[in-house]
Amino acid sequence: MKIIIKELIVMLHRENKIRQYHTSSAADLLKEVMDHYDITQADLAARIGVTQKNVSDILNRKRFLTEVLALRIEKVMGISSQLLLSLDSNYKLAEAKKEGKLSNSEKPSPIFLKKYNWVTA
Repeated sequence: MKIIIKELIVMLHRENKIRQYHTSSAADLLKEVMDHYDITQADLAARIGVTQKNVSDILNRKRFLTEVLALRIEKVMGISSQLLLSLDSNYKLAEAKKEGKLSNSEKPSPIFLKKYNWVTA
C-alpha cells in the first residue's frame, strides 16, 4: 500500500507536466462510428443530405462541420451535435497552436492589454 501511495505522490507532483496525446476532431469520431456500423461515405452523405465529396472532405479534415450539418448527423447517427462541434473547435485550436499562429514566448506581447495607473474612473 505504501508503494502505491508513493507512486501516486510522484505522479501528482506539481512539476510533472500533463502530456497531451492526440487531439481528436469530429472526423475521427465519425470514422469510428461509420466503421462500427459499416456505413459508406455515400450512404452517410445520402442520409444527411450532402454529396459524398462533402463527407470525404470532412473525414479528411479538408472541411469542418457546420452547425446545421452537425444537427443532421445528430439526427441520423445519434452523436451529440455539441460534441461534434466541440471536437472540431478543439482540433482547430490545437492545430493553430502547432502551426505557430499564436506566440508562446514568455515575455508579454506589446499588444497585450495593460492597465495604466494614470487612468482614473
